[in-house]
Amino acid sequence: MKRLVVVILVAALAWSGAWFWQAHAQRKAIDAWAAELDARGIAVTWDDLVIRGFPNRLDSTFTGFASSDPQNDLKIEAPVVQVLSMIWNRDHIIAALPRGAGLTRNGKSYALDGEGIRASLVRHGTVLQRVHVEATVLNLSGEISVAMSGVTGAVTLADGETAYRVAFNADDFALSAPTGRGALRLDATVDLAESAAAPHMAVQNVTAIRLTRMELELGPLTLAAVGTVDVDADGLLDGAVSVRADNLSEAIAAERAAGGGAPRMLLAIEQAVSLFSGLSGRKDGIEATFEFRGGKTWVGILPIGPAPHLR
Repeated sequence: MKRLVVVILVAALAWSGAWFWQAHAQRKAIDAWAAELDARGIAVTWDDLVIRGFPNRLDSTFTGFASSDPQNDLKIEAPVVQVLSMIWNRDHIIAALPRGAGLTRNGKSYALDGEGIRASLVRHGTVLQRVHVEATVLNLSGEISVAMSGVTGAVTLADGETAYRVAFNADDFALSAPTGRGALRLDATVDLAESAAAPHMAVQNVTAIRLTRMELELGPLTLAAVGTVDVDADGLLDGAVSVRADNLSEAIAAERAAGGGAPRMLLAIEQAVSLFSGLSGRKDGIEATFEFRGGKTWVGILPIGPAPHLR
C-alpha cells in the first residue's frame, strides 16, 4: 500500500512538473509569436497574461489585448481574449471573446459583441487545416450595424495547401436600417499565393475567389450571387459576379413606409431598379452580371464605377 501511495505521489509530482514546464513553454511561444509579428510590422500587446488549466489544459487569458497593423490600416482591441488547448494536443486551439472586441479599419471603427463568440482552430505544423466559428448572438455596430444569431462559419483546407473552402450561415440576420429580418448563407473557395500559416490567413495572399453561393433574405428582399474573380497584386478584382435580386418594389415600399432612407435616394433607387428590370427582362427584380476588368466595374458595355479593391 505504501508503495502505491509513493508511486501516486511521484506520478503527481512528475505531472505537475510537466504541466508547469508546458505552461512556461506556452508563455515563451506566445512571446516568440508576438516578436515574429513585430518583425513583420504588426504590433501585438497586452496588459496581462495568465496561464491556467492545471492539470489537463493550457488556458491563456489576455487582458487589455491590442493589435495594430499599419500596412493594412487595421487595429483590433479586446478587453479579454481566451486561448484554450489541451496539454496533449497543442495543434487544436479554442479562442473566445467573452467581452467582445473593437476594430478600426481605414479610419472607421466597429464594435463586436454578443454571446458565445468562439472559434476552434486546427493546424498541422504551421499549416492551417480548419477553423470553425460560432456565436449564439453576434452584433457588429459602426458605420453599418448588423445583428445576427445562430451564427456558424468554417474555413477548411480544400485542395493542396493553398485553397480553402469558406462557409458562413446566420439563421437570423438584420441591418440597422428598417429593412426587416432574414437570413444569410455563403459558400466560396479562396485561393492563396502560399499556404496559410496558423493562426492567421493574410488578405495579401488571396489570389482568387470562387463564389459558389451567396443568399441573403432581408424582409421581402431576396438576393443571390455567384461568380469567380482573380485578385491582382494591388488587390483589384478581375472577373465576373452574377447577381439576382427579387421583390425589389416591395422592399423599397417597406423601406419608405418605415421612414428609412432619404426620399430622393429611394426614388433614384426605384428608377434604377425599373431600368435594370427592363434590361434583364424581369418584372420586379434584377438579374445582371457585373464584370471587373481594367480597374472598372462593367454591366454589359456600360462602365458604372471602379472595380472593388480587396486590400
